[in-house]
Amino acid sequence: MGRSAVRVYELSAQNRILSVSDNWDPFARTNGGADALSHAVLGRPIWDFVSGLDTRSYLNALIFATRNAGRKVSVRYRCDGLAERRLFQLQIEPLEDNAVRLSHLPLEIRSRRKPASAPPPGAQVCCGQCLRWRQGSTWEEAEIHHALAPQGIDFVVCPQCRTEAQRVIDALGCLRAVH
Repeated sequence: MGRSAVRVYELSAQNRILSVSDNWDPFARTNGGADALSHAVLGRPIWDFVSGLDTRSYLNALIFATRNAGRKVSVRYRCDGLAERRLFQLQIEPLEDNAVRLSHLPLEIRSRRKPASAPPPGAQVCCGQCLRWRQGSTWEEAEIHHALAPQGIDFVVCPQCRTEAQRVIDALGCLRAVH
């Protein structure tokens, strides 16, 4: 399995994880995800693995739109490691019996110029999609990683990512807004 391999999982109509791709476990191990190995995720609701109510709502809206329209949706997101910055394309496509397939296609993976650091004091809110941090009323890029946070991080969806998801949903002709 290369660094750039696509990772795939399928959800039932009840949003339980039905299957994962063969390269799931190596990726989980490499990224410190012992709790995310296939034997630990199969049969469980996807929501057990999505941080933050706002992020759950975002993903649920995309899954709902896919099922409702019967067509694939696609959005970009970041999923950084401590040593690398990773940009992915999430594709959600409808399957039989109201199941869906979620494919995570790597678009760009590059080593960090310097190691990620802990969030500065006051940096408690991070967009779960673009990984920008809210500083006051603005959203900023930072070479920090939530895993190094001394306290919990509130994962939300920033206005820019929310607008992009709504654009994708609108293009399908669905009425549901991303809240």
